[in-house]
Amino acid sequence: MVLKTGKLDWMTMSQLLGKLPVKDPDVVLGPSQGEDAGVVRLGDGFMVTHSDPITTGVEHAGYLAVHVAANDLAVRGVHPRWFLPTILVSPELNMEELEKIFTDIGRALGEINGVVVGGHTEVTPGLQRTIIVMTAIGYTNGRVVLTRDARPGDVVVVVGKIGGEGAGVLAWDWEEKLLEKNVPVEFIEIAKSYMYNISVVKVALGLRNIVNAMHDVTEGGLIQALRELAVASRKKVVVDASRIRLDPVVDRIVSSLGLDPLRILSSGCIIATLPESRLKTAEKVAAESGKEFNIIGWVEDSEKPEVLLRKGSETVSIDSDIVDEIYKVWELF
Repeated sequence: MVLKTGKLDWMTMSQLLGKLPVKDPDVVLGPSQGEDAGVVRLGDGFMVTHSDPITTGVEHAGYLAVHVAANDLAVRGVHPRWFLPTILVSPELNMEELEKIFTDIGRALGEINGVVVGGHTEVTPGLQRTIIVMTAIGYTNGRVVLTRDARPGDVVVVVGKIGGEGAGVLAWDWEEKLLEKNVPVEFIEIAKSYMYNISVVKVALGLRNIVNAMHDVTEGGLIQALRELAVASRKKVVVDASRIRLDPVVDRIVSSLGLDPLRILSSGCIIATLPESRLKTAEKVAAESGKEFNIIGWVEDSEKPEVLLRKGSETVSIDSDIVDEIYKVWELF
């Protein structure tokens, strides 16, 4: 079996997890498709933890590593406090570049009041580029939000900039290619700034008592996040494509390389489901956090989980996992 680039599909992942011990009386939530972090009962509350690698972004990888991992805890309604970076350094990296990674990690941690409590750093033979794997840990004695808790009748909303992270990565790491495609310099500079707006910690914590379900939009973009929401909650998610708003800079940057903005890295963006009666409160929280807010669809009961993307008279069913568009850049260029 030849493995595809990107995250393993859930069927393959389930087979592999079957070889591992995953059950424990204190494990409230272990490995599950669409769920952003594990939940373990600890004392009178819950420890929530998550790990994520940065494999496709080169510039500011340390900054990305912190926020990408932190976001997965935040959409659980838990503040990310403790971090363990594992940094596998390419032999081609110099000391100045390594110091920059640590500086970027420190900057990101300062933005969310997180601290490093351990980790590992080594120069690894054979690596073409440095890989950072970040583990984030938080604790709460309050509610833990789950992706699987979407309910029939809920409205589906997008909070934040769709594809902002992907556009930022392209602007920083593939600037010359974008210029060759006649993308204006000012668009590239704006896209670079999107890299510094990928945290959802503030807005997610503000939404935790308003939403029924919440999910971080990362690899595979908005389309993959919607699929994971549907699968985790075992519901049908119906999306009106005409309601999806794309930032013009994101659209230009991503589309110029022949990529789909709805299927590319989107940290800084979350999807949530909630009763219609709470929409105004949720929109106010998003506005106070400086995040875009957009109603794109609704949740229906269903015998099988699926995403239906309606484009005018056409309806497209999303029934398989998405390979993120960012990998195409590495393959093409």
